[in-house]
Amino acid sequence: MVYTVSHFEIRARDTAVLEKFYTEVLGFQVTDRGQLPGRGELVFMSHSPEEHHQIVLIPSDAAAKSGSGIGHVAFRVDTLDEVRSVYQRVRQLAYAKPEPVSHGNTWSCYFRDPEGNRIEIFTQTPWHTTQPCRFDVDYEAGDAALKQATLGTAQELPGFTTTEEWQQNFRPRFADTPAE
Repeated sequence: MVYTVSHFEIRARDTAVLEKFYTEVLGFQVTDRGQLPGRGELVFMSHSPEEHHQIVLIPSDAAAKSGSGIGHVAFRVDTLDEVRSVYQRVRQLAYAKPEPVSHGNTWSCYFRDPEGNRIEIFTQTPWHTTQPCRFDVDYEAGDAALKQATLGTAQELPGFTTTEEWQQNFRPRFADTPAE
């Protein structure tokens, strides 16, 4: 059985502020709206016409002061340039507190939305390291310098290999999983 991430419900103190952030900063499209009796308007958003919603904002008085209790919501993008683009946008926002990092197997940017929920935008590197792994990277560096710096750090870490080799070693584990 394969589980694919479908959507996240984010409890919001101010759905209008979060809607603006997710549409203007991360490019989500509002796909639907609906009233939750006694609570307010739900806002559904997606990046894909194949998914009615990938995020739903739900009004909540119980939303914590520093975020909704979600550890983080992660979005995969196709290229390093896309990670850089988001990094450039969020570093202009005082509340975002961007963290440009690598996990050896990804180039990531963590940041906060206006209500303190933590978000990760990432793309894969061609390498794998044993997790957890996290080190700072410089998205101001050119591609060649960033890739060399990431490789230089990653190859010194436990479990370093290529992503392709790691996937080949990992695939047989799925063959032993009974089908539903």
